[in-house]
Amino acid sequence: MTTEVNIENLIADVKRVVARGIAYVEANAESEVKIDIWTPREVLCHWIYWHRATVEGMESAAAGDGPHRIYADTDEMNARSVGRKSGWTVARLVEEMEELQERLVVAARALPDANAAVVVRGDGGEASGAERMETIVNHWRGHLDEMAAAADAASA
Repeated sequence: MTTEVNIENLIADVKRVVARGIAYVEANAESEVKIDIWTPREVLCHWIYWHRATVEGMESAAAGDGPHRIYADTDEMNARSVGRKSGWTVARLVEEMEELQERLVVAARALPDANAAVVVRGDGGEASGAERMETIVNHWRGHLDEMAAAADAASA
């Protein structure tokens, strides 16, 4: 991505989708309805991992230390993200997510260049700060739509 980025617009979009996602998971904390293999609580665990990777990458890039590196493939990191949070309550997960969201806003504003790489995935692919924020918005919306559809199908 080499275009000019309005970081405040991206921050606003991320804030909206994160608030919507947290509200959905809190309202459906006990739901066993699954999208693929995950309940809403497990989706939140997955979101937390990628939010943390993005935040750490932004903080590292802003400090001049380069992007955050992920050394395993996406599927493995997704599985680990859920496993590491087993036994955590939804309230505790939400608290962590809210803390990460606050850090993300600060880190995004501190980026000297939103188009610079902040994350390098296990396959070597890079993502800029702006791309990660766009991915967060689209990814969260996608999971929210999937969870709503699965809940509708289960109640039909």
